[in-house]
Amino acid sequence: MSIPILRDLTPVGRMVVIGTLLVSLLSILMEWVLGFHGTPVFLVSAAGILGLAYVVGISTERLGGLAGPQVGGILNATFGNIAELIIAFFALSAGQLAVVKASITGSIIGNLLLVLGASLLLGGLRHGTQKFSAKIASMDATMLVLAVIGLFVPAMFALSTVAGPKGHRIEESVLVSIILLVLYFVNLAYRFRHPEQVLGGQEPEGHAGPAWAPKVAIAVLGGAAALLAVLSEQLVGAIDPFIEQFDLTPFFVGVILIPTIGNLSEHLVAVQLSLKDRVDFTMAVSMGSSLQVALFVAPVLVLLGLVVNQPMDLVFAPLEVAAVAAAAGIAALVSLDGESNWLEGALLLGVYTILGVSFFYLA
Repeated sequence: MSIPILRDLTPVGRMVVIGTLLVSLLSILMEWVLGFHGTPVFLVSAAGILGLAYVVGISTERLGGLAGPQVGGILNATFGNIAELIIAFFALSAGQLAVVKASITGSIIGNLLLVLGASLLLGGLRHGTQKFSAKIASMDATMLVLAVIGLFVPAMFALSTVAGPKGHRIEESVLVSIILLVLYFVNLAYRFRHPEQVLGGQEPEGHAGPAWAPKVAIAVLGGAAALLAVLSEQLVGAIDPFIEQFDLTPFFVGVILIPTIGNLSEHLVAVQLSLKDRVDFTMAVSMGSSLQVALFVAPVLVLLGLVVNQPMDLVFAPLEVAAVAAAAGIAALVSLDGESNWLEGALLLGVYTILGVSFFYLA
């Protein structure tokens, strides 16, 4: 890393970026030079991806700050789940369809239960009852519920019919995916034209990224994305040995581990905002990320499956359908009154723990 990139970062930021680069290079050396495989590569690659997700986040924030709130919002929405999308793509290419579907489920429930729950719990303990815009949060929650309904229509179709041809499931999933993508871009267009209805036209304080020049921010984003692709391929290649060594299931890895690895930095931002008593932004981060997964990430993966000759449908396991429906419903209920407290956060975390235990034992 050159000095201009590091000098505009905080001391902690410098340590994270340097550490991320070193861990990423170590992961590549372990597999391609030293001949390590399996669990060691999985763990080191995961550590590198955690740091790279942070680097992608700060570079995107910088570009968003330079472009203004409207374009910045689109950039944040586009790159918010880029790490998870890259991991899921390589898992899809490797035929790990159960892991891919589980990661979609895990990302949605993780944002709505784990991230929102931890944010409301810690923010409530520090500030007591916290207030946010019920109108804006309800709009996001309504959009999320509608997106989840569309996302899981193929699963409902499969459960209500007698073992229809798999080809029909693929065709239906492709059509649903196209519709969901249209809704995603319609949602972005609405927010672009009505910024006053998105967090009242405000911007989160202290989250504009480092003072990089546009070329530097673009270069950092491109470099981080390239390293993400390499480490994601290594991570996916080590999933099976990792699962066998720790006696886990693909569902658990996809629902719990993959979303955490890809989105941890974004999750920490939501908690920090709640601790600063800016719950409006916490709600936007948690619900917005879930919306992006339901309307953008999942449909894109279905369409990419056709390209890489790994057709994927949207027929999820019954527990996955129930988990996402419950998470979306609870998030909608929490947003109704425009107030939150630490008890609501604790309850959300409790539901997430129950679901996590269930997925741990789901074969």
